[in-house]
Amino acid sequence: MRAKLGVAVLVLVTAAYCWGLLWIAGGFARAGGAIGWGLAAALVVLLALTVWVTWREVLFGLRAGRLARIYGGSRFDTEAAAGLRTGTESAETADGVTATPAEARAARREAAHTEFEAARDAVRAGGEDDWRAWYRLGLAYSASRDTKHAREAVRRAIRLEAGRE
Repeated sequence: MRAKLGVAVLVLVTAAYCWGLLWIAGGFARAGGAIGWGLAAALVVLLALTVWVTWREVLFGLRAGRLARIYGGSRFDTEAAAGLRTGTESAETADGVTATPAEARAARREAAHTEFEAARDAVRAGGEDDWRAWYRLGLAYSASRDTKHAREAVRRAIRLEAGRE
């Protein structure tokens, strides 16, 4: 719910930005002349680009959220996979042994790497057409903090699930 509220606020801020751009473009157009009309046209192009990018990102979020609900999880939990519970200064392993923050980060990185290898192997082992395998790979990329590849994998999962690939 918190993420949806954040997205709604950002969309409203973007709408206010677009209104401001449109108002300024109108002022340039009313000023007349080639320069005024040129600046107005440039602002309208910027406005169209802003609306397109915002729309594309919101649709991506909605579609990825839908896949998350179908898949049964919203993200790969590296702490659970590593057997760690995070605290502010240290983490405890499942055995109750306190780990330093550096050890906890290393364990999370290792768990993310292990999940990434398993997800990549699942895609290679016949999951090329399985959206679940690609979604899992996207989650593993995200846990490994590779946002670019995570988004690519989730986009492919969206296309596969929709039957467009």
